[in-house]
Amino acid sequence: MTTQSLITRTPLVLALVAFACASAGDSREPIEVNIHQPDRVDPGFLFWHQSDELQQDVENISVLVDSAGKLVHTWPTNLTGGGTPAYLLDGGRVLRTGILDRGNVAGGPIASTDAIQVVDAHGNVIWQFLATQFENTLFHHDMEPMPNGHFLVTTYKRLSAGEARAIGWDAEGRDEVWADGVMELAPDFETGGGEIVWAWSFADHLIQDRFPDAPNYGVIAEHPERIDPHFPESYAPLDTVRQHINSVDYNADLDQVLLSSFIYDEIWIVGRSGEILFRYGNPAAYDMGTAADRVFLKQHDANWIDEGLPGAGNILIHNNNTVMRPRRPGQPPADNMREIGVIEVQETRSNVYELTLPGWDGVTYGRRESSAYEAEIAWYWEHPGYFADFQGGARRLPNGNTLISDTTDYHVVEVASDGEIVAEYKGTTPVFKAYKYPAAHIPALTDATDQGLLTP
Repeated sequence: MTTQSLITRTPLVLALVAFACASAGDSREPIEVNIHQPDRVDPGFLFWHQSDELQQDVENISVLVDSAGKLVHTWPTNLTGGGTPAYLLDGGRVLRTGILDRGNVAGGPIASTDAIQVVDAHGNVIWQFLATQFENTLFHHDMEPMPNGHFLVTTYKRLSAGEARAIGWDAEGRDEVWADGVMELAPDFETGGGEIVWAWSFADHLIQDRFPDAPNYGVIAEHPERIDPHFPESYAPLDTVRQHINSVDYNADLDQVLLSSFIYDEIWIVGRSGEILFRYGNPAAYDMGTAADRVFLKQHDANWIDEGLPGAGNILIHNNNTVMRPRRPGQPPADNMREIGVIEVQETRSNVYELTLPGWDGVTYGRRESSAYEAEIAWYWEHPGYFADFQGGARRLPNGNTLISDTTDYHVVEVASDGEIVAEYKGTTPVFKAYKYPAAHIPALTDATDQGLLTP
C-alpha cells in the first residue's frame, strides 16, 4: 500500500488496457487502495459494481473489497450494458439492472436496460423484472431500494411525435421523443413477478407556452411545480430528446422522491401527487433566472444523507461541471479538450455540493414569492486534479467522510470533512458510484475457497 496520490487523471487508453489485462486473468486485486491518512479512513467494505455508459460492453459484475483492497467477494452476472449502479441488500443479495437482450434496447436513449434483477450471494438470479412486459418502455440509470422492500426504478417511455403534440410537447421535426419516469415496484419473490404500486412520468407534469390550443398551456414562471418540455437548448451528447434522469433517491420520513436531470441541470423533489415540490440548480429552466444563475452542469447522484450520518437530511450532489461539444471529424481536439466517442469534453473541475434545504412544512418548501428556489451550501468540495466528465457519485460515510466516484477514470476518493483526501481507490474497470458498507451490513459472505468473510 503506497501513499502516492492518484488524483492525476489516467488516459482512457491505459484504463482500457488495464481492463483487458483483468479480463485476461491478471492476478492483481481489482481495486488498488492508497491510504494517505490511516486514522481518518472509514473502515467499511468497498462495493464496486462495474458499469460505464460510455463502454456498453463492460461485464456488470460486482466486487467487495476490504480496507486493504483485498477481494472479499464477487457476484457474477449475465448482464451487460452501462451507466447503472448496483446496491448491496441484506443477506448478501444485490439489486442491479442491465441488458439481457441487446435487441430489446436497440434505438433507446443512453444507458437503457431491459432487466432488473436481485441475485443471491452466489450471483444466482432469484428475481427478475423485464421491461418487455411494457409497451415502448425501458429501464435506465438508477434504482433505489426502499425501507418497505419495494424498489424505485427510472424509466424511459417512447412517444411518437403525434402523441407528444397531443400533450403540448413539440418534437421539432423528430419522429419520437422519450419521457423519463419513475416506477415503484413491489417485488414478489415467490412468483418472480412484481406490481407497480406508484409511477411518475415527465409527460404528466408539463407546462408549455408554445401551443395555446394544446393541453398544459400556461406561463412557465407561474408553474415551477411543472416542467417545460421545450426548455433544453441541446440534447447533447446524442441528440435524443429525453430528460436523462440519472439518479433516484427516496426519503421515507417525507415520503418524497429526489431526481437528478442531466438535461435540465437540476435536481427535483417530487411528492406522491407527482408535482415538483422543490427544484434547484438551474432556475432558467422555469423562467426564474438566466444562464448566469445556473449552479449545476451535468450533475449526478443527488441523494439525501441518511439518518444517523453526519449531515443527515441534507442533500449531496456530484456536480460534473461538464462542457461538451460534438467531435470534429478529422481534427484533433484542442489542448483543453478530451475526446470521448462522438463528443469532445472540456477539462474543467468537478465538485460536490451538500445542500441544506428550506424547511418542509408538510405542504411546501419555503420560497420567496416570484423568486427561484434557494438552498444553503452546508459543505463544498473541489480539487484542482479532480474532473469526472460523466457519471460519478458522492456518498456520506459514518465517520463523516464522503466517498466520491469518478467513473471514466476508474477512480474513487475518500474525502474528510476538511476537504483532505484521506484515501484513494483505483479500479481496473469503471464504477458509476462506489459505496462503503459497514461490517454489520455484511452477512457471512464466502470467498471462492469458502473460507468465510474476510474482515478489514
